[in-house]
Amino acid sequence: VDWDRTMAFRHHLWRLGFRIAEAMDTSQRGMGFDWRSARELIRRSIAEARTVADADLASGAGTDHLAPASARTLDDVIAAYEEQFAFIEGQGGKAIMMASRALAAVAKGPDDYALVYDRILGQASGKVILHWLGDMFDPALKGYWGSDDFETALDTVVAIIERHAG
Repeated sequence: VDWDRTMAFRHHLWRLGFRIAEAMDTSQRGMGFDWRSARELIRRSIAEARTVADADLASGAGTDHLAPASARTLDDVIAAYEEQFAFIEGQGGKAIMMASRALAAVAKGPDDYALVYDRILGQASGKVILHWLGDMFDPALKGYWGSDDFETALDTVVAIIERHAG
């Protein structure tokens, strides 16, 4: 990664008034751009954002360092999310909670998603953006929120959001 050019491009985007969602691309996270690399990108971007008035940056927090096949329990997934949230918030950043292949692999239904999301959102130091593109972008996310039915899945995520709004 050419860090100088990467950070220069962040500055260009901020000058244009863009807000940046960092380390999010599902074609990178979990598919070649590992958590170690994402951590470095996040660290550098948060440091750069501090030097720019009104820079708005949030960073993806997921479980991509936990292989879905290695996840055995919801606690494994929670621990993975906690690690990434702790890093981002420890750098002074804002988190975007990304969908988790590991959670999709171990969750048995909507209550499991609620348990994990409630736990992580309840620990977050500030507002969190929830990110979910669906299985059309990642087939491993099929049935996310505990249902293949959109309306049922929507009910689950809306209930989670309502519990943590404010």
